[in-house]
Amino acid sequence: MNGLKADTGKHTLLFIDDDPVFLEAQKAFFSARGYTVLTAGGTDAALELLREETPDLILVDLMMEHTDSGFRLARRIRREERFRGTPLVMLSGVASETGIGFAREREALREWSHLDDFLDKPVSAHRLLAVVRERLGGPDEPAGGR
Repeated sequence: MNGLKADTGKHTLLFIDDDPVFLEAQKAFFSARGYTVLTAGGTDAALELLREETPDLILVDLMMEHTDSGFRLARRIRREERFRGTPLVMLSGVASETGIGFAREREALREWSHLDDFLDKPVSAHRLLAVVRERLGGPDEPAGGR
């Protein structure tokens, strides 16, 4: 999977997070850079959206309805054949809450969870952009800027 949509030439990103301010900020930032951005405010909304859409990259918050909602959702997504090759990135504010971040256990978490990467919140939009580009390549400038 190269992650490029044949009809638009854009990558489609799905952000799943229960923080509407975070979702709006990501939508504005990535849309301005030529990405198609889908958002879901929680597990149920994400599952409903994923019945109709096949994003190129999924970024999911860990703590939503429950402290482990993101892990449960990611494992459920990964079980579906059409998402087996889709990069899944976990975002979490656990480090700011507990002082224990993903960085220390990144490899063990990847093996256990079948996620592709883990990022501690707060995370800058530019760091997220670097991860998106690493996973997909793709639009580097605002839409229409090529």
